[in-house]
Amino acid sequence: MKLKKFDNKEQMSLALASYTKDLISISESRGRIFSLALSGGSSPVRFYELLAEEKINWRIVNIFLVDERKVPLNHAHSNFRMIKKALLSKIDIPETNIFSFKTEIKSVSKCAAEYEDRIRKAFGDKYPVFNLIILGVGPDGHTASLFPGEDHYPEQNSIFISTFAPTEFDVHERLTMTLSLINSANRRVFVISGKGKSEIIQRVLDRDDSIPAGLINSKSSIYIDNPSFVRL
Repeated sequence: MKLKKFDNKEQMSLALASYTKDLISISESRGRIFSLALSGGSSPVRFYELLAEEKINWRIVNIFLVDERKVPLNHAHSNFRMIKKALLSKIDIPETNIFSFKTEIKSVSKCAAEYEDRIRKAFGDKYPVFNLIILGVGPDGHTASLFPGEDHYPEQNSIFISTFAPTEFDVHERLTMTLSLINSANRRVFVISGKGKSEIIQRVLDRDDSIPAGLINSKSSIYIDNPSFVRL
């Protein structure tokens, strides 16, 4: 894991916005579509806001969700709602380039399967390899909607699955990328903001396999806004 430390959240978010813009520009120069998968949570919000201010040709960018809660897209707990407010509503991007879950489908497993079908078609029915995936990590070590205590390798050929968050979470029914799909991406970046997260950052760096975040491909980056963090 490559660790990048910043003095504050603004610097961290600016650096990641600039990095993302550069990656998109490279894809554009090569005549390729850029596939970007975004996570919810509070840590990446400022990054999304600053990304909206960058000069980017959004017509060559497809935006996907890493995971979602099984709620209406305008619900306060919806990841898509947050991403739309911080980024999508501020940029000139074709609606066909935005891939949200159809959470109105009653069955959570059918909702995941429907999303998987659309994603596979977007990648020409080849195994999807995303250019960049933005990840977060919870205090319990979960990432995406992959939680501790579950077997994260049984999905076989599935790339999106339904999961259930522990009882302490507000919304239990979840939709998420599989671990295999996340680890197949060209690049993955953890965005971790706030105090009191040194222990979980160290566990991710140590590749603690008791937590899902510790199972993420080691060729990933971690952006943190804690300049005093010392890697052990």
